[in-house]
Parts: sequence; structure tokens; C-alpha cells
Amino acid sequence: MEKLSGRYRVRGAALRRTGGDVDRLDITEGASVRSWLEEWVPDVLIHLAAERHPDVYADDPAAADRLNIDATRDLSAACRERSVPILFLSTNYVFDGQAAPYSPGDEPNPLNAYGRSKRAGERIVVAASAANRVLRIPMLYGPSASLDESPVTQIARMLMRARDTGNPVPLDVRQVRYPAYTPDLAGAIVGLMPGFSRQPGPFLHFCPGPGEGMTKKDMGEILAPFVGARPDQAVADTRPPSGAIRPENVRLHCPNLKRLGLLKTTPFRDAAAVVMESIRSAGGID
Repeated sequence: MEKLSGRYRVRGAALRRTGGDVDRLDITEGASVRSWLEEWVPDVLIHLAAERHPDVYADDPAAADRLNIDATRDLSAACRERSVPILFLSTNYVFDGQAAPYSPGDEPNPLNAYGRSKRAGERIVVAASAANRVLRIPMLYGPSASLDESPVTQIARMLMRARDTGNPVPLDVRQVRYPAYTPDLAGAIVGLMPGFSRQPGPFLHFCPGPGEGMTKKDMGEILAPFVGARPDQAVADTRPPSGAIRPENVRLHCPNLKRLGLLKTTPFRDAAAVVMESIRSAGGID
């Protein structure tokens, strides 16, 4: 990143959703990654790419490992060669959910392949350079054009499909989640940039506070009116979830970001209103 007039110049790279300041780049292709780094030589590289769906990971772990582990190893080596520090986004799923809240120094114990892959990525990044940092986060949601964008808005999709029938929508009440609003997370990341390699670490946590813990049913009751459904159509599903096993409560304790003044989070009800309006404006709500 190049600091410019008190702000930062950002160059992005992605496999899809490219254009403008976002280049097309497959990070599983080591030669392409090195070429991109040679061209731009960032002051800090923020590594966001991952297979983040536990069930998809369980279906094809070899392919997911190439992205979450192998590409992270290659990228870390390429950045080390060029003295480029990395901010690696990880997940609260590196913990088992038995002893929340989790502090940055607590020992991980992931329950599923996705969590194990992110834990492997953490080890790779930390071992590559003392200048690197790992930022663990919960599930995310933010402004977008589609209800399919995040696990949060997918709940609204389910309720929208049921609104005309009036049928109940069973939603999990076993797992407590702490959904984080993407603009809040982006603000914390930008705040970490000055003196990045001197920030506390190597592990940092970002998570809304305990008052923002909620089940999928809780979220469904809040989201239902935005898609024309009734809150009481969100009903409790007490059955063990199908698919990859998930921890029941992985709230993160965030002392370092709090001390830095970077733990600023928007209440779910307020952020959800902004997110749903963004999707409605884009034509994503019927």
C-alpha cells in the first residue's frame, strides 16, 4: 500500500469480480503471484482469499487445500523474498467452541476441515516472518447485490421464499454466532496499517461484543420484515446441523484491537437495515 495524502492507495487482485483497481489473479499459480508482486511491491499484503464454506471444504478437501494451504504457503514465501508483510484473515472456527470467549493466545482446536486448513495457514504465515499478522474474524455480512452473498443474508433468502405460503422456516438455535459488518472490519484493517509490523501480534481478534451473539433464528426474526415475511415464520430448529461439524460458540475476545481503539462495531439491527436496503436497491429482493 502506498500512503497518499493521509490515505492509502490499494491495488486488489481476485479470480472473479475484477476490473478497475482489481486485477485478475489466480493465487494458486505461483509464477503469476510472483509476477504481480514484482509489479506492485505492496507495503502490506492483505490475504483474504479462501474457500470459506465448511460443507464445500468437506466435499472436496484436496481442491480447497490448494487454496487455503498451498497457495498461502507460496504467497508467504513470495512475500518473504520481497520483505512484504502479510495480514492474513483467519476464522474463529480454529477454536472448538467449548471455552468461549477465546483470547488471541488461546490454543486452537478446530473441529472441521475448514478450520484445520485456516489453522495451517496461520502457522505458515507466522513462521514466514515475524512482521506478519493473523486477524481472526467471525462470519461476515455487508452491503451487496444478492441475498446469496453471505450466510446472514441467505437466511433472508429462505424467509423470502416462504413469505407467500406462510410456512415456518426452521432455523438453527444450537450455535451462537457473532456476525461482523464488513465496513466495521474494513475500518479496523485500515487502522492497523500505520506501523503495521509493530502492531501487537502475531494473532489479533475482531468480533462484536457478547450482546451481539445470536442464533440463526434470532437473525431470521430481525431479517424477516425486510423481505416481506413475518418474524414468527423463523422457528427454532433444535436438530444437530447437517454437513460439516461446527463449534457452538466461538466468540472472540479482542483485547488488542480494543486497546488500539479499532474495535468499533455496528449493532446488527442497524447494519442489517443498510445491507438489506443495498440488496433491494440492486434488485436482489423480489
